[in-house]
Amino acid sequence: MTQFRGKIINGLDKKGRCSVPAPFRAKLGGDGLVLRRAVNPNYSYIEAWPVARFDAASRDTTPLSPLNAEEDADDYAYVVDVAEVMPDPEGRIILPRDMIEYAGLTDGVAFLGRLNWFELWEPAAAERRIEEARRAIAARAAAAA
Repeated sequence: MTQFRGKIINGLDKKGRCSVPAPFRAKLGGDGLVLRRAVNPNYSYIEAWPVARFDAASRDTTPLSPLNAEEDADDYAYVVDVAEVMPDPEGRIILPRDMIEYAGLTDGVAFLGRLNWFELWEPAAAERRIEEARRAIAARAAAAA
């Protein structure tokens, strides 16, 4: 199974291009990416899923099986409001302008590996989130002691 690990910071140019880090790109094996806004409403970052993994997790629908209200909402958030991108031969992708603004990206992107997917963060926000996670782990350890 492909797993993305680590933190790598790359630049973002004025046209919205950034390079997928080489270790992450190698694990894509030529697959494209599905980009979507963070599922966690407490943070503004972009999730990047390999297309094959995203497709494998999708439910099967037919015109004869109407969606319930939850599935309908899920489709608008997780299927409609996404972008599919393919890294060029140098590993660059173009991020959609609305996602750049949503994530607060300016001239850099922090790529954070999350095993089955990776996240694109504004670098300072990524550091704050990582530190927040470290403090939560330390608090749990202290409470368990």
